[in-house]
Amino acid sequence: MVGSVAGDRGRARNFVYGSAKGGIDRFLEGLQQAYAGTKLRVVRVKPGFVDTPMTADIAKAGPLWTTPDRVAADIKRAADRGHAVIYTPWFWWPIMIIIRHLPRFVFHRLKI
Repeated sequence: MVGSVAGDRGRARNFVYGSAKGGIDRFLEGLQQAYAGTKLRVVRVKPGFVDTPMTADIAKAGPLWTTPDRVAADIKRAADRGHAVIYTPWFWWPIMIIIRHLPRFVFHRLKI
């Protein structure tokens, strides 16, 4: 199921969207545990910025944007390899490790 990097940490700019995606992530995490040891596999997909109709009004400058085709290819590869969690594109993984581990007082000073 597709979540978002926005669900990894609550941010002032998109806290409603981020909290919804965070809830999906916790649900899927529980689903993964519930079906551990069975044939069912759940892949938690966390894309960054994707150029879709939902993001049509956002300027798409910079290297953090990707396409739906790239996300789809990453999802297929992750499912084929049995991954439990993927960040797509791959570079969101180290970015989100840093963001998730920032102390709260530092994170609150950031305007991201």
